[in-house]
Amino acid sequence: MKYSRFELLAMIVGVCAVAATIVAAISSTNRVSDIVGQCMILVCLFGGLHYGRKGAALSFVAATAIYAVVALVFSTDIDQSTALQIFLLRAAVFAFVAFIAGELNVRLKYLFIKLEHHDFVDDITSLYNSRYMAKLIDKYVSEFDRYGTKFSLANITINEDMISPMKKKIRNKVIKDIGNSIIRGNIRGADEAARLEGTTFAVLFPNTNFDGATCATLRMKAKVCGYLDRHGLDADREDSIKTVILEYPKDRDTVEVLGVNLKEIRPKDPAP
Repeated sequence: MKYSRFELLAMIVGVCAVAATIVAAISSTNRVSDIVGQCMILVCLFGGLHYGRKGAALSFVAATAIYAVVALVFSTDIDQSTALQIFLLRAAVFAFVAFIAGELNVRLKYLFIKLEHHDFVDDITSLYNSRYMAKLIDKYVSEFDRYGTKFSLANITINEDMISPMKKKIRNKVIKDIGNSIIRGNIRGADEAARLEGTTFAVLFPNTNFDGATCATLRMKAKVCGYLDRHGLDADREDSIKTVILEYPKDRDTVEVLGVNLKEIRPKDPAP
């Protein structure tokens, strides 16, 4: 099953559940605010499932704000204490739904791809691997040809000499932390991250120009440097971290050649 299908099924279940409670709320004396409150649950569910943790946070804020306005206008038939209790309960429900949906996105999106295509996800970091990044490049090149939407691609390479003396278990933990926590944790929900091979990572930024990709890449590089410093590695060395940023279509030839080359790569760990 694709994650998009799981997302659709989850939304259908959510819509059915909310629709049932809306029908029950029609007989309520506080009908409008109850119906809006139930609909806002779907906003939180969709925001988390589709856009991840950041989407969950934004949808929670939006849903709470909209419900607060509606409740303030239409909850005139009940006393303030009761209205406040109902509002806080609704806000707690919004937060819970948004949090669970965001976690499902983060934890299951890559898992579904791995279950469907065992060779498209990196085993150490659970990011995409080089073969899937090649497919993504093809996809966004095709979208540019149809719609003219540009995109950017950033490569981040940590010098393997810095971690090669480590034991394999520790080395893999460093790679996992950098990929799974730092890189994935500092990109948007729409961005695509992959571990290409060894200690080389790539991030594809849809609808993003060179300057936007540069800002995001420098932020990730700073986070990686901080992580390496905390683990006693000399991140201040000039060759410790290298970054390459490309924009399509400005760097069309380089990006398209990279896409072809990535299809042939089989990600492997740094030398033991």
